[in-house]
Amino acid sequence: MMDLWTEIYTAYRLATAGTVSKAALELGVHRATVNRHIDALEAALGTRLFLRHRRGYELTDAGQEFLAVAERSHEMLEDFFARMHVQKADVAGEVIVTTLFPLTDFILPAILDFRRRHPRTRVTVTTGNKLLSLERAEAHVALRVGAKPTHDDYVVQPFCTLDFALFANPDYIEQYGRPDLLDLSGHWFVGNPVQDSAAPFEAWLAKNINPEQIVLKSSNAKVLETAVRDGAGIGFIPVSVAERAGGLEQVSPALPEWTVKSWLVTHVDVHRSDKVQAMLTHLKSILT
Repeated sequence: MMDLWTEIYTAYRLATAGTVSKAALELGVHRATVNRHIDALEAALGTRLFLRHRRGYELTDAGQEFLAVAERSHEMLEDFFARMHVQKADVAGEVIVTTLFPLTDFILPAILDFRRRHPRTRVTVTTGNKLLSLERAEAHVALRVGAKPTHDDYVVQPFCTLDFALFANPDYIEQYGRPDLLDLSGHWFVGNPVQDSAAPFEAWLAKNINPEQIVLKSSNAKVLETAVRDGAGIGFIPVSVAERAGGLEQVSPALPEWTVKSWLVTHVDVHRSDKVQAMLTHLKSILT
C-alpha cells in the first residue's frame, strides 16, 4: 500500500468532495485520472470503497472506515507541516486566547512556553462565560466547552475532556459528614444550577438538589472554587484542577454524565497565520 499514496489521497478527496468532477477540479487532474486511481486502490484492497450512481459516489461500509482513517492521517500530517512551518517562522504580534476558568491552569504552562519561544509576541488570555466573537477578531483562539461548535467559518479541533466531581473542604466534611449521592439532604452546595445548561453538572444540580440547599450561586468558576475551599459547601470542580491545587477532598466519583468536552476553535481567515499556528501547536503539546 505504500506505493499507492497518490491513489489514497485521490480517494480521500473523492470521499470528501462527493463527485468525480469536484474531486478532479480540487486535484487539478482529469476525471479519468480520478477514476483510474479509485479502480487501482479498490483492486489493491480487494473491496469496494465507493458505490457509483448518477448523483455521485457514495461510500460503502469499507469506504466509511477508509475515510475515518484518512481524516485522522490528514489531520496528523497537517499538524506536522504546521509545526515545521512555525519552527521556521518569525512569529510576532498579539495573540488573544479566550477560555473558561477551569481550563486556565491547564493551558497556562503551554502559553508561557509559547512566549519564551516567541519573544516578539504578546498574549492576552480572557476568561468568562461570554463567547468572544472570532469573526470580529475579538479572539484568535477559543477554547470552547460542551457541544462541538458548528459555525461554517470555524476550524474546530477536539482538545481535552474535563472530568468533574464533587469536592469539599475537609473542615466541611468534619462538620457535616461525608455526603452520599443517594441521600444529599443535610448538605449545602455552591454552584450554578441551570436546567438547560451546556455544562451537564449544572443541569444535574438543578434537577437533583433542593434550591434551598444551594447557599451560593455564581456563573464564575473561580468564585465557586474559592467558596468550596472556604468550606461554604460542596461544589463541582474538574478533577485535574482540584488534584493539582490540593487541599480538597473528592466526595463523589467523576460520573460520565458530568464530563465536559472541550474544543480548540479558530476562524478560517486566521487559522493559517504563523502566530495562531504556533499557539495551537503549543496548546496541543499539553495532550502529548
